[in-house]
Amino acid sequence: MSSQNSVSTGGQPQNGMGTAALVLGILQFFCLGTIGAILAIIFGKIGMNRADQGLATNRGAAKAGFVLGWIGVILSIIGIIVAIIVVASGSSSN
Repeated sequence: MSSQNSVSTGGQPQNGMGTAALVLGILQFFCLGTIGAILAIIFGKIGMNRADQGLATNRGAAKAGFVLGWIGVILSIIGIIVAIIVVASGSSSN
């Protein structure tokens, strides 16, 4: 008998990482920022891997969290670039 729980053999699905990725992917826009985005990417990837192995049933939620995490990281990078440009142009005009 195998020691691993598997959804295909009747075990409980391990959907925690996919759900956490989706929640963090949404919350990063409101209160968690870049840290939430990075965690959403990590948890989303783990959740998608578990779904691919048949251990989880929420691949869509994991993928949504993963994508939202990347969107958050890209927006953070754009924000940093804009802030640097604003500071640089403000200090050169004084």
